Amino acid sequence: MLKSLSKFLLLGSSIILAACTSIGERTVLSVAYYTVNGDTFSEVDKQIKIHGPEVTGVGKALASTDLRMLPRIKYELVKGGCIVANPRINIKARVTLPRHANVNKLKAELAQAWTSLEEYAQVHEAVHLAIADGYAIAMENAINKLPANKNCAAMRDDVQIVFSKLFNQHHKEQLQFDADEKARIRGLIKRREASITRPIEKPKS
Repeated sequence: MLKSLSKFLLLGSSIILAACTSIGERTVLSVAYYTVNGDTFSEVDKQIKIHGPEVTGVGKALASTDLRMLPRIKYELVKGGCIVANPRINIKARVTLPRHANVNKLKAELAQAWTSLEEYAQVHEAVHLAIADGYAIAMENAINKLPANKNCAAMRDDVQIVFSKLFNQHHKEQLQFDADEKARIRGLIKRREASITRPIEKPKS
């Protein structure tokens, strides 16, 4: 999360991610909202820092996605030992997004910025869901390719190793996405501030 969301809001439509995402059929999604008030950039900034969702290692955030991956693995005894059958990794997700109590009463500049902020939050969290969905598919494929083991207890161990390895990669990619977005937005803010403060050259006589 940025330290100053008022600067973030001023960016307007330029903050929207250039990405198209969809939620996979394996994902059970619930969406919650927290409400903010305020009719100035600084007031909205303060409200988000008070009412925004708490994220581990970050503190208060603009929006958040809580994810759980739920493996559903069946095992079958065959001549060669034990194999997995139809592995399925379901995802349970809860997304928390901001909502303004009086958006229709905001002045035009702040109303437009708030709309952009809401859109950004939705797309940002959708990317988190898409990352999780991609890893769920990768987990299913990797588990499905495991060779038979001598018994189902050993097969479960094999499945756990694959699941844990890919889950850790998934976690790192989620963190990397957030880090990349923070860097990208800081760059946008710096460029905007530079363009605002750049002196206007006087025409040569």
